[in-house]
Amino acid sequence: MTPNDFKFIAELLKEKSGFSLTANQIYLLESRLGPILRQNNLISLEDLINSLRLNNVELRDSVIEAVSINNTRFFRNKYVFLAIQGFLKACLAEKPLTKKIKILSAGCASGQEPVSIAILLKEMNLPDDVKTDVYALDMSKQIIARAKQGTYTHYEVQKGLAIRLLLKYFTQQDEMWKLKPEILKTIHYQVHNMMKPLYEKNFDVVLCRNMLSYMTETAQKTAISHIENSLEPGGLLIIGASETLHDNPNFEKIPEQLGCYRFIGTPALPQKEQNTAWTLIKKPLFKPAIPNRKIS
Repeated sequence: MTPNDFKFIAELLKEKSGFSLTANQIYLLESRLGPILRQNNLISLEDLINSLRLNNVELRDSVIEAVSINNTRFFRNKYVFLAIQGFLKACLAEKPLTKKIKILSAGCASGQEPVSIAILLKEMNLPDDVKTDVYALDMSKQIIARAKQGTYTHYEVQKGLAIRLLLKYFTQQDEMWKLKPEILKTIHYQVHNMMKPLYEKNFDVVLCRNMLSYMTETAQKTAISHIENSLEPGGLLIIGASETLHDNPNFEKIPEQLGCYRFIGTPALPQKEQNTAWTLIKKPLFKPAIPNRKIS
């Protein structure tokens, strides 16, 4: 791949998805584009570039999907799920009349994170009249189609999923494990690019982990602004432990909780709503999670 070809694709990804590629990722790019060449009967990367320059939208979307990072596992970083559990318990204790909990997993890949959330909610034994909805977004049509099937390999379920939970919430089908309908039906999978506003609103918890680090700073701020517009005041945002919100004044870092922030509202809110947002922030913080504690 020539430097000019790399620059063209890098700029395309930056514009359409917010992804940031550096020169030392040429090998990654070439390895991800190989299958695209074969699927579209293209002989060389030069042919691919020429088709992209002609604004082949379908091919462009295939390239973006191929380059997107899909590294995931069940209950990845268990302290995150303990934090969600503690946060929801605190919310329900303060607002016992709560009838609905909405959680978003942005950049859900093949679904291990939203499945883990759905299992956690089931394990919490919430009151029968509390409805739970888990929304899961990814920009890859192919990966969302796979996640909707709720089927995982033996290797995938071994990564982070306790045996007790595997046997309770999955059924074995030959060499694969199928998520039971009672859990799968609570997860709403959608193809979505975080550079665009979210369709759903009023989320209590949003997870956007290990996605921001692959974006430009401008794209990161755009994605966070869309999350702000969809989070309930006092809601919980969880990002990767090494990621940053760039000192966004609308979020408060929760002490001793890696990557956990509480949304405290925006200055643009009317005074009445602003006061409500700041009142919610005073609810008791959940206890610091113990990173090596198991959920099982």
